[in-house]
Order: sequence, then structure tokens, then C-alpha cells
Amino acid sequence: MEKFQIGNVLNNRYKIIGTYKVESGSILYKVEDIRFIGSNWLMYQIDISEYINSNIYINNLFSTLSFLSKIVYDKIGKIADFFIEKGYLIVVCEEINGTLLNELIHSSSINITKAVKLGLQLLEIVKFLYDKNIINFVDINPENIVIDRQGVVKILCFAVSKIPSIITEKGLDENKFIGTLGYIPPEMIDDDKVNIGQHTYIYIISSVIYEYITKLSPYSREDPFFFPPASSISPIIPNQISSLLEKCLSYNYNNRIKTFKEFEKKLLAILKSETEVEEPSNLNIFTSIIKNRAFMIIFLIIFVQFIIILILLMYYFFILL
Repeated sequence: MEKFQIGNVLNNRYKIIGTYKVESGSILYKVEDIRFIGSNWLMYQIDISEYINSNIYINNLFSTLSFLSKIVYDKIGKIADFFIEKGYLIVVCEEINGTLLNELIHSSSINITKAVKLGLQLLEIVKFLYDKNIINFVDINPENIVIDRQGVVKILCFAVSKIPSIITEKGLDENKFIGTLGYIPPEMIDDDKVNIGQHTYIYIISSVIYEYITKLSPYSREDPFFFPPASSISPIIPNQISSLLEKCLSYNYNNRIKTFKEFEKKLLAILKSETEVEEPSNLNIFTSIIKNRAFMIIFLIIFVQFIIILILLMYYFFILL
């Protein structure tokens, strides 16, 4: 795949200023819109050489991208432009500021509260997409999830690089699904539309939470569909969340939690439990300080000295002056 050089300007508008990441069959660049200085975007270069000579296919592809470009949701990078350049599909998307989740996973310590909040925010995004019947255009995995400085979770963009694989000359193939091996359940691999439901996307969210707390990527497991109990990976992972993930990541979808509502209820219960654990611990630290005899003696000495100095200052200002 020919890589565009830094400084190249595409469509007389988008100047390449750097490479964001390289994927199989596509490259994601950082670009600047030269019509508006300081206006930065992300730009996908996607290999569609297999279909480039089919006008029907290209029309169907552009029709799908046009549909997605009209969707405005602040948790997903918006598609702003698309065109063909040198035989490649070029798609320009909104730049989402923040840090990719796959970078945070291995640079932070295990934090159950943050993991649950991540899951709840992903669930919010998935529910929106599911209700709009556009969930099959999104690839949820740590390389596409961005977290900003305020802890807000967003999706980098629709699964732009994989959308060409579900388009045919007859239109959108509704029996094919977008996803990444290791994060999607077996029913998506089987293209089994009948068995795709809320439990499918609960599995995907759970796989991300699992990696977040265990630091164990799918590529380090022998079987991408086998998840060792999270509590067996690290003793500090509570059994409550470990059991929930084990249920939601079951190979058999009949054994999983069935609805978003029930999954959200379980996550909120864990979040409440973790919050209650954190608050008393802070209180115990304060209580232990108060009970420390040496600390109290030093505190009283300093307090008495402060009072004496205050009295002397008042005497100086009100009596001697």
C-alpha cells in the first residue's frame, strides 16, 4: 500500500501533517484543512483496489458514507468528507482529542471504579447506536476508544476502514458484521444475524472492561473466546466484577445477561459497592490521625503558641499603639 508523504495535499484541501496509526489495509493520518489554518482532522486512506473499477460498488459505498456523515453524536467522531484519490478511498473525520484506551490500559494501575465508569459510558454509546440501528458500523475496541482529560469516553469514528468489507454491488450486506477478533462474540464470526442482540454488545463492552482491569490483551490469550476469570489474573480484582464479566463473556449467548438495562443495573451496583469501600477508607485515615497521641500533643502545642502570638499581636496593636 503506497503511503502518502507528509506535506502532500489531497483534494486541494487536506495537508498531511503526520501519521496517527497504521492498520491492515488502511492508514490513518493527521491532516490540516489548508482553507482554515489550525483546523485539524483525521484522514483514512483505505485500500479498495478490489472494487475500484465497479461504479455500482463505489456508488453504494458513497451512499453508506453519506448516510453516516449525517449522523451527529458528540461521542463519535463525525465523517466530514470522502473521495477517491489515486485509487484509494479517502475519508476525513473529526479529530477526537484524548488518549487512546489501549495506551491507558498498560500505563495505569488497576482501578475498578474507573473500569466500571468506562463500561457505563460505553454502554451509553452502544445504546444510542443500537436504538438508531447503526451499531453495525462501529468497531468497539481499545484502539478506537478515546478518553479525554475529563474522563469522557468517545469513539474515534465509525469503522471507516472496515465499512468497504460489508458493501456489495447489491448494497449493504446485512448479514456481515464489523468488529475485531478478541472483542466480538462467536455469533458475529458466524454472521448469525438471528442470534445478534443486546447480549452481543454486552459481550463486546465486557471484553473491553476485562482487558482494562486485567491488562491481558486478546493476543496474549491462546483462545480469543476464552477469558480466564479476572480474579485469577490479579488478587485485587473483586469477585463481584469478575463474576459479572465471566457471565457476560460466556461463549454461549444464552448464558449471558440479556438486556442493557440489567447490565447497567449490575454495573451501577458494583460502582456503588466500590464507592462505599473508598469512602470509609478515607475516613479511617482521618480517624487514625486524630487518635494518634503524638500528633494530638504536637497539634495542641502549635495551637497554644498560635493563641499566644495572636494575643500578643492584639495587645501590641490595641494597647501599645
